[in-house]
Amino acid sequence: MDEVTEIAKAPGKKSVSLTEQAYQYVRSLILAQELKPGEVFTERALADQLNASRTPMRAAINRLVGEELVERLSNGTIVIKQVAIEELMDILIIRRMLEGEAAAQAAQRHIPHSVDGILQKSREVAANPEMDLEPFWKYDDEFHEFVANASGRPILKQYVQNIRQRARMCHVVRMEKNFENQAIEHIAVLEAIAAGDAAKAREAMEAHVDGVKDRFVRWYFA
Repeated sequence: MDEVTEIAKAPGKKSVSLTEQAYQYVRSLILAQELKPGEVFTERALADQLNASRTPMRAAINRLVGEELVERLSNGTIVIKQVAIEELMDILIIRRMLEGEAAAQAAQRHIPHSVDGILQKSREVAANPEMDLEPFWKYDDEFHEFVANASGRPILKQYVQNIRQRARMCHVVRMEKNFENQAIEHIAVLEAIAAGDAAKAREAMEAHVDGVKDRFVRWYFA
């Protein structure tokens, strides 16, 4: 009997751990678009892939339903949600407000040298923008996660994470490869945070999200 099955049968804390494992597994498949928008699955099929029981998988799916990443149909099947362009535009409006506030909060409580690592990465991307999309997504996630963490507001961080996940669900989320400009926008945010300038940090983050929207619109309607 493998480790996953053993955990699935164990009570208490280990069962909770398997639920989290199932959640992270399905979520990673969705965000990597290995489970594509509109695709239909069952709990049993996903549980079999993870070699786990259906109980933790059901709990994980319920959590994803709550986050609106998936939809459970009346017959028990699961649909990976599609995000229409209109919804993505609304998401970007909300991101602008939430992440602008996160950047301002991060600047107000800035810890000296805390931005050094991600700032260096941003400068490297700006100087060498020719990279594959997946490594850029990883760097981009790291930047936004840094700002959300640095805000010191756990609830704000959670909302930022959730709204970014929703954006990734858009079936046309692959935008133009303009990594240099995005990195330069990141640098402006980080330098404002390092300077402790909350107003400038907010303005820079809002400008960055506006840039994301503009690049998406150009790509989508090209």
